[in-house]
Amino acid sequence: MVKAAPPRSSRAQRREEARRQAQRQRQQRLLLRGGLGVIVILAIAVAVWWLVARTASSDTQVLYRFQTQDFHSLAIDPADPQTIYFGHHGGLLVSRDGGRSWQAGTLSGVDTMQLALPAADPNRIYASGHGVFVVSRDGGQTWEVPAHNLPALDLHGFAVAPSDPNRVYAFELGTFSLYASSDGGVIWETRALPSELNQGILPLAVAADDPQHLYAGVGGQIWESLDGGQSWRQAGPGPGGTITALAVSASGQGLYAGTDQGIWKLDSSGTWQKLPVEPREAVLAVAVGRLEGGAERVVLVDAQGNFYRSDDGGQTWLGR
Repeated sequence: MVKAAPPRSSRAQRREEARRQAQRQRQQRLLLRGGLGVIVILAIAVAVWWLVARTASSDTQVLYRFQTQDFHSLAIDPADPQTIYFGHHGGLLVSRDGGRSWQAGTLSGVDTMQLALPAADPNRIYASGHGVFVVSRDGGQTWEVPAHNLPALDLHGFAVAPSDPNRVYAFELGTFSLYASSDGGVIWETRALPSELNQGILPLAVAADDPQHLYAGVGGQIWESLDGGQSWRQAGPGPGGTITALAVSASGQGLYAGTDQGIWKLDSSGTWQKLPVEPREAVLAVAVGRLEGGAERVVLVDAQGNFYRSDDGGQTWLGR
């Protein structure tokens, strides 16, 4: 006869139940750690995929990479859109093939923060920056320093009227003042500043058909003057991000704004459109030129020295 096992004491049963509960908790912790590990791995994989995809997308749109110390300004020759100028801390580079290759220009050893080429006189080139204000009247072959009455030369904003090569505007940081000249930069007069300006740069642009119609980027807003900078008004909602560069449309029907969130275009209806290009960092310079048939060439450079080009007003962008 098989004898039945004696019943366990209540204390033994409690010990066994506690052991089993501890074992279940250990298994749950292991499963939880494993699940969290999988989630972390998946999150990392998604982030890496997104970064690689974004980088790959940006790379396909980069036409050229500058290796200069910094990346200041761009300008397109109004008479030949294949000729593009790039200003940097050491002077000027020039491209004769639409930005695919670049060579040293005749201006060197100066900090070319701004470049300006008026459509009414394509041979005129203005260059300005830290301690710099020079003019070329022969397409950049030779340069001269005009006699002028500016009190200082730390120019952090500069523009020329496309329709009047003698009408120029400059924002001088040392005196924190805006100046205007109607004789090519010899005699300057003080103008008003947008009331909300509290930064060290003032991106400027002049309307294609009116030398008194001035635009300025202040933070994330566009300000507008219809009297050559004597008075200002805020021009509706701004684009996305802080404005770092401005350029007028070659047709006079729009305005381009480079920001720390890409490049935007303001159309004739007053609506901002973000253009489909993915700069790596903030857009530092923008230039616009007219192509045959009326299309617009738009070029920009970002804070990593990546150069981008569009030949259809910013709707599509070329790659290497």
